[in-house]
Amino acid sequence: MYVSEDPVFRQKEVLFPDYIPDHLPHREKEIKAISSVINSALKNPESISNIFIYGPPGTGKTASVKFIFRKLEEETSAFPVYINCFRVNTRMGVVYAIIFEFFRKVRPTRRILSRRGVAYDELFDLLASELRKNRVFPVICLDEVDHLLPRGAEVLYDISRLREESIPVQLIMITNDQFVFMNVDPRIKSSLRPVEEIPYRAYTVEQMKEIIRIRVKFAFQKGVVDEEAVDYLAEVACEMGGDVRIARETLLRAVELAKKDGKFRVTVEHIKQALSESQFAKAKSMVEQLSSKERKIISLIPENGIFYPEFYELYRKVYPSGVRDRMLRYYLERLARYACNLW
Repeated sequence: MYVSEDPVFRQKEVLFPDYIPDHLPHREKEIKAISSVINSALKNPESISNIFIYGPPGTGKTASVKFIFRKLEEETSAFPVYINCFRVNTRMGVVYAIIFEFFRKVRPTRRILSRRGVAYDELFDLLASELRKNRVFPVICLDEVDHLLPRGAEVLYDISRLREESIPVQLIMITNDQFVFMNVDPRIKSSLRPVEEIPYRAYTVEQMKEIIRIRVKFAFQKGVVDEEAVDYLAEVACEMGGDVRIARETLLRAVELAKKDGKFRVTVEHIKQALSESQFAKAKSMVEQLSSKERKIISLIPENGIFYPEFYELYRKVYPSGVRDRMLRYYLERLARYACNLW
C-alpha cells in the first residue's frame, strides 16, 4: 500500500525536548572544555577534577553533557550516569539512581536491590563495593543540582570521598545559578575540589537564528517555515533570555496553527499567534531561571512593596540560615532586572 510523504515534517522528533543532535552549534568550545576535563581524569584517575556548569536555561548545558555522555559510552570505558535532581533530590535517591544505572549497564544479570527497608549506609556501601570490584569509572552528572541543596548536599561529600578509597569518580554539576554553593557547608565544598567551572552564556540573535535554521532544516519539509518566521522567532527567543526551548515549542505550536488554516506553510503571523496564545511563555521562562534562593526571596515580597531594611529583617526571621546582606542585595537586583524584562 502506498503511503504518502508527510507534507510538513521530515523528522518531528528533532523538536522534542530529549532530542540530542549530532552537532551542537556554538557550543563547541564548552563541549571541548568538558571533554578535556573528563579525558584527563580517564588518563590519570589519581588526579580528577569535578566540573561545575552554570548559565541561563535553554543554553545547551544539559544537551552538551548528554552529547558527551553518548560519545563516552561509544568510545571509552567510562560509566556515565545522568540524574535530574528536580526529580531525584535526596541522598538516598541519588545513590539508588547510580546503583540502578550500574546494574542496568554493567551488571544486567544482577537483581536490582529494592529501596524499601534499606538504610542509606547499606546502599552506599553496596555502591562502593560494586565500583571497587568492577573497576569502572563513573562520571555522574547531577543536573539542576540546586534542587539537591541543602538537604541532599551530603551525598556530594559521600561521592567525592570515594576517591580516598581509591575508587575514581567524577561529578558534573549543572545549575542556572552561579552562586548555588554559596551557603553550602564548607566541608562539602572542600570535598568537591578541585572543580573546573564552565560558564554558558545566552545565545546571541545570530546564533539563535542559525540554531533554529538547522532544526527547521531537519524537522520540516523544505519551504514549510518562512525565513522571516525564523528571524522573528530568533529575536523573540533572545528577548526571552536566549532559551532554545521557547523556539522549539513555538515552532510546534505554529505548525498546528498553520494546519488549522489549511496551510502547510508557517509564517511570521503563525509565530506571533503561537506566542500570543502562550502569554505565560516569557514569564515561565523567567521563573525557570530563578534559583531556589531567588524563589524564597520573591515569595516574601508583599504586593504593595517593602523597604529594604524591613525586608532584610523579615528575610532573616524566616530564613535565619539564608544568604547574607551582600548576596541578598545581589539577588534582589537580579530579580528587578527579570521584572523589567517581563514588561
